[in-house]
Amino acid sequence: MIPQEKIVEIRDRASVVELISDYVTLKKVGRNYIGLCPFHSEKTPSFTVNDEKGIFHCFSCKVGGSIFNFLMLFDHLSFPEAVEQVGKRYGISVERAGSARKSGEEDEREALYRLNERAAVNYHRVLFNETSGKKALEYIKNRGIDESMARRFILGFAPQYGSGFLDIVKSEKLSLKNALRLGLIGQRDGNRFYEKFFARLMFPIANAGGKVIGFGGRVVDQGLPKYLNSSDTPLFHKGSTLYGLFQAKEGIRKNDRVVLVEGYLDVIALHQYGVDYAVATLGTSLTVEHVRALARYSKNVIALFDGDEAGSKAAARSFEIFVDAGLLGQAAFLPKGEDPDTFVRGHGKRAVEELLARSVPLADYYFSGLEQRYGKSLEGKGRIAGEISRLLQKVRNVFEVDILVARAVDSLGIREEFLRQPLRDSAPRKSAVMSVRGVPPNNPANRDDAADRTLISLVLCFPEIARHIFKESEALQWVGSSWREVVDLIGAEWQEHGNIDVFRIAQKVDADKAAQIAGLAIEGESIAEAESEKMAIDCIAYLRRKYLREQERSLRIAIRTAEEQKDENAKRERMLEWQDIKERQLERRKLAPKTAR
Repeated sequence: MIPQEKIVEIRDRASVVELISDYVTLKKVGRNYIGLCPFHSEKTPSFTVNDEKGIFHCFSCKVGGSIFNFLMLFDHLSFPEAVEQVGKRYGISVERAGSARKSGEEDEREALYRLNERAAVNYHRVLFNETSGKKALEYIKNRGIDESMARRFILGFAPQYGSGFLDIVKSEKLSLKNALRLGLIGQRDGNRFYEKFFARLMFPIANAGGKVIGFGGRVVDQGLPKYLNSSDTPLFHKGSTLYGLFQAKEGIRKNDRVVLVEGYLDVIALHQYGVDYAVATLGTSLTVEHVRALARYSKNVIALFDGDEAGSKAAARSFEIFVDAGLLGQAAFLPKGEDPDTFVRGHGKRAVEELLARSVPLADYYFSGLEQRYGKSLEGKGRIAGEISRLLQKVRNVFEVDILVARAVDSLGIREEFLRQPLRDSAPRKSAVMSVRGVPPNNPANRDDAADRTLISLVLCFPEIARHIFKESEALQWVGSSWREVVDLIGAEWQEHGNIDVFRIAQKVDADKAAQIAGLAIEGESIAEAESEKMAIDCIAYLRRKYLREQERSLRIAIRTAEEQKDENAKRERMLEWQDIKERQLERRKLAPKTAR
């Protein structure tokens, strides 16, 4: 267990915006920063970060909390691991109290990361410091990779007869079993172990947080296979991992776009020439998970294809993958015979960016691909219309549907109603009594919840209102039962500290409650201070009336019960209470916070 004062020290030193910016492209809007939520697919940013309070919240999928909650969700860390990771970034050492420093699961995961890190450092050492690495070092120099870029991407070398990694595992008492799981070593004839990667230039593959999760190895002669990747492990999944994402995050944020290529060396060459927003798949076909991972950082994803027929077909195939991931995507094409590596070395950054500026929607290649497949006959156009209509049902943005329909009509000559009819047929039918947002109009429960939420937001954001609520008003007794736990936590925080620290409260509750509290605190940031007192008055008045109505209903039931049981004493007591409620309902006075003016 980590002492609370250490957690607070790390919180005070850390910037939640700076840390989350490693994973999400954020833009400042008023007091907050917003971006595309990394936990679900979205086109309109609803993920909000508040640096002053040290919290985040997504108003679509409802996740939220502190920076520790973010790392727990994104990197699947335990709370102590998240605290340690933030502490390490800011140079704060963390010691856990108690005899058991880590749970078995988190200890195992940390051990896997440790093995990958040691392997990467060892391969890197061999490349630059050992005689056996000279051939590989000469190879990367011949490929035009300078030393600073090789070190930025932690390139290494695994020699033909071993890098010494097995000796490191044994001398540092690391787990051979885990090294086997990660594909770093193999086993034959009982207890004979050997290194799985040999005679290969090594490309460590990092996750978005910079931790090494796997490796790619490339031969430096004519051996086969040319490339060899780590197999899928508890840390590494080829179908959702992108090479260079950790190194590209800042460039993506700065340029608000990503260029997607295929090879490790393509990425490194582009970065070396200043196109520092390039990433690559790992020798596998593009997947929905790849595109979703990129969509967390930018909606502007340009896939770079070969400038031949195969490239056009690949662009056509990619479109539906992009749509499934919530994006439309763009395609750019290299001159025939070029790849990103040779093109940027031969023509420079400016030529690459001019090429990207001429990118076209992937949809264009999708439509032309359909026409080539089915032809221009009436039957063929009917099948094309069916394919396009099926795909349009996956597009969530109505404006993008309009754009695609217009493109299809122009490109293929298909009548618009043929494309839209399946959309109309499949559209969910909404009840006439439902409002546009799907909420029944004038629903008292919704009004009650809105009043509860607004009052709590005001308390979290405005000290003067909090001071009155907790010292002079019984208003928080009137908040609905679904918010009672949150109110009690806020009250305890006020009583203990004389102020309200949203971060401290969020650390005392589970993830769902932490997300609720963060959301309320961020909602309150949108309220102007000049309006806060009036809003508090209105909320308190509404909740008071609601509370008295509920009390009156309960007393009426109690009076009827007493009459049925012929209990005159109970009836008389309930009648007196009911009369008191009626008198209070007739009062015109509003309970308003007496905040300083």
